[in-house]
Amino acid sequence: MQQPAIATFYDHIADIAKQEGCSVPEALREAGKLGVMALEVSCFNTAGQADKLAGELSEAGMGVTAMPSFFSFESDTDVESQAEKIFADAKTIGARKLLVIPGFIPEGADREACTRQIIDCTKRLGELADRAGFALTMEDFDNERSPISDSSGMLRFMDAVPGLTACFDTGNFYFAGEDALDAFERLRGCIGHVHLKDRSLTEDFGTEPRKTVDGSPMHPSPVGAGVIPMGELLEKFMDGGYNGPYTIEHYGAEPMLECLKRSVEWLRARLEEAGI
Repeated sequence: MQQPAIATFYDHIADIAKQEGCSVPEALREAGKLGVMALEVSCFNTAGQADKLAGELSEAGMGVTAMPSFFSFESDTDVESQAEKIFADAKTIGARKLLVIPGFIPEGADREACTRQIIDCTKRLGELADRAGFALTMEDFDNERSPISDSSGMLRFMDAVPGLTACFDTGNFYFAGEDALDAFERLRGCIGHVHLKDRSLTEDFGTEPRKTVDGSPMHPSPVGAGVIPMGELLEKFMDGGYNGPYTIEHYGAEPMLECLKRSVEWLRARLEEAGI
C-alpha cells in the first residue's frame, strides 16, 4: 500500500528559515529531505504573494494539501465577496481543499444567533465552493470563541452543510477538555482530513504556553512525544479507511526543524509497522 502524503504547514517552513538563519527555499529543501511532501498554505500566507508562493512550491516539488481559509461570517454575510479572493489564491497555488475557519463569536454577542448566522454563511460558501471545484473541511479550532471548538460544534456544521467533512486535529480536543478518542468515535463517519498535533506539559519545544479552556498550560510537542494518544488515534484513522494526507502541526515549537524531524520519524515508523 502506498504511503499517504506527509505534510506540514508553510508557517512552519517560515519558522525554520527564521530559526535556522536560512532562506525559505532552503528550509523547503530541508523539509523535503525529512520526507515532507506537501504543505498547508493559509490565506494569510498567500495574501499579495500567491504567485511567488506557487513558484517556491513548484521549485521545491511540494504539493498543497489544503488552504486554511479564515472568514468573518459573524460580522460580514457577503459570502461571495469573501470567497472570491480566497478561491483565486487557492487556484494559483493548486489547493483543491479549503480548511474553513468560518468566524468567531464576538464578546457579548448572542452565541446561538451568531452561530446560526455563521452556519448559514458556511452553507452558502459550500454551494460556491462546489461550483468552483473546491472541497471544504473544518477542524476543531482551539479558541473558546469558535463555534467549532469541540466535536459537538463540528457535528452541528457537518449536519447543516452538505459535503463538509471534518478535519480531525488530534491536539485541539485537549484544548476544549474533550477526550480525543471519544471525539473520534463521534466524528468517525465524516473525517476527511487529519492534523497530527501532540501537546506537552513541559517547555522542551516551546516557551510560551497556550491555555486550555480550564486554564491549564500546554506546549508544542513532536508528534508521539506528548500527552495525546497519537498511536491509538493513528491506528483508528488507518483502520477506519482514512488514506488522505497527515499534516504535522506544532505551532510555537522551537527548534522547529528538530521538532519536525522527530515528528516525521515517528509517523514514518508507525506507517511502516502497519505495512504502509
